[in-house]
Amino acid sequence: MASTGTKATAHPRYDIKASRIVMESADMRVIDQTLAAGECVPWHLHPETDDYVICLRGELEVREVNPDRTTTLRALERYLVPRKTPHTTVNASSEDCQFLIVQGPGKVEFVPLPKLDVRSARE
Repeated sequence: MASTGTKATAHPRYDIKASRIVMESADMRVIDQTLAAGECVPWHLHPETDDYVICLRGELEVREVNPDRTTTLRALERYLVPRKTPHTTVNASSEDCQFLIVQGPGKVEFVPLPKLDVRSARE
């Protein structure tokens, strides 16, 4: 059964300004995240689910590899990161950035890619 309401959570694998699970079920999850200026979610992929990213406020960069691509989202713009695609989300602006991530359908899993985190530090 899907949970309703909001559950204040911090992601167990990384620390960002705010992360709250809005909805979660066996095969879907919606997360409301806020990145402070310069913050990023570590490089990762999802083996069985797409990430549908919707920028709510601020400016968000979605960075991918294979092929290398950076997509900049502003308020109400959205972007689909296909399953198995290594990616990170970065706030490259001087203001907070808030966005929703819709994951699913499928088993929601976060697979960290620490070797790519070095890449973020250089970009």
